[in-house]
Amino acid sequence: MPYRYWGDPITMLNELRKRQLQSMREAEGHEFAGVYPAVNIYDDGDAFMVRAELPGIDKAKLDITTKGNRLSIRGERSCSQLAADVAFHRRERDMGTFHRVVSLPEHVDASKTTATYKNGILEIVCPRTEAAKAHRVEIA
Repeated sequence: MPYRYWGDPITMLNELRKRQLQSMREAEGHEFAGVYPAVNIYDDGDAFMVRAELPGIDKAKLDITTKGNRLSIRGERSCSQLAADVAFHRRERDMGTFHRVVSLPEHVDASKTTATYKNGILEIVCPRTEAAKAHRVEIA
């Protein structure tokens, strides 16, 4: 790869990140999940709450699945609201499909998992399975 000056440090870091992800995809032979969207995971004792930042994404283009202790968030961010002949001056937000899988500390009850989406924040409540919850043992 010939040396190329990208102008400002942000553009250079974004370009390096894209090249690193591309090389990972090629090395693994499949799509790399990356770290988008950013998530926070909370535990209230009965359930895990997962909050993901997904600004500008249509909730109809989101797919959420759980299996065991894994939560999968798939989606697509498009720029369909832009005219086809638009030229970007700066483009720092990625467009296209994404897939994020997070491992939760314990298995969750997939049938009781719920999700809400408001103001670009996806909130998923993943209740623990009954077997994973703490149970008080009475002394005989």
